[in-house]
Amino acid sequence: MPHSTSAAGLSELELAADDAIAPSPLPQVARQWCASIDIELAQRAGRTALMRARHKGPLRIQRLFYPEANGCAHVYLLHPPGGLVVGDELTISLRAAAGAHGLLTTPSAGKIYTVNGLRHSDAATTQTQSVRLMLDAGSVCEWLPQETIVFNGANARLNTRVDATADAKFCLWDIVCLGRPASQERFTEGRVEQILQVSVDHRPVLIERNRIDGRDPIMQAPWGLRGAGSFGTLVASVTLSRDQVDVLLETLHERWPDAKWGLTQKKQLFIARYLGASAAECRFGFIAIWQALRPIMLGCEALEPRIWNT
Repeated sequence: MPHSTSAAGLSELELAADDAIAPSPLPQVARQWCASIDIELAQRAGRTALMRARHKGPLRIQRLFYPEANGCAHVYLLHPPGGLVVGDELTISLRAAAGAHGLLTTPSAGKIYTVNGLRHSDAATTQTQSVRLMLDAGSVCEWLPQETIVFNGANARLNTRVDATADAKFCLWDIVCLGRPASQERFTEGRVEQILQVSVDHRPVLIERNRIDGRDPIMQAPWGLRGAGSFGTLVASVTLSRDQVDVLLETLHERWPDAKWGLTQKKQLFIARYLGASAAECRFGFIAIWQALRPIMLGCEALEPRIWNT
């Protein structure tokens, strides 16, 4: 039987699966800047190599880095504009071939800017980021981007999809910051739709959809966000014992006592959730979880990408 340890009030954010999760098409403005990249990683000569990186628009990767003895490729995704404005679409596609091991991250937070006050936008204007990870037999993918900051008045759609074989391994997270707390900007209008899908051997094992509206009671309600400005989800293909889950949750509460943490073992997936005031706090907490999970999942210690410290 699956076991669960969660912080009080967090489970209300775990939305039920939706039979038709694809967002309904909405009219888009004529002004639109699309960027995409299609990446393939494969095992070559004892380490993971870049076999393909087709890009369109301002989305690139740096050369691969190999700071680990196991040949894992650290891949840094670069989006020079730094954010999405009205009508923009960002699409990231990765295939990890059999035996490949890639750790992908970003050098800085992504930003989704407001659509308010722009003559060529309206309430239907969306800004979309889509990520798809396709993992072949025996491959490993760690998708660990920095947070996404959604400006007040934005209309964001964040889609993450994983298609894995049964013996592939993955760890991924998605962190969202509503508004700009450092500038005292609250998220009082605008929308965020966050979709996460995980399929193993073509069978869905996790489907979630979160819809956040800045004017909705969910922003302040005790059954909703409770006034928190940041939330995040981490999913990993690893199984922890009840004792391991309890120890990890206790560690998180000791280090970040003001945040709401929830840890759940759902069959073959370990799921962690954060609700609190700081996206940076969420990221540091998720890094601590990743560091604890990696030796269990992969048999090797976690080595942080150097770009996180620059």
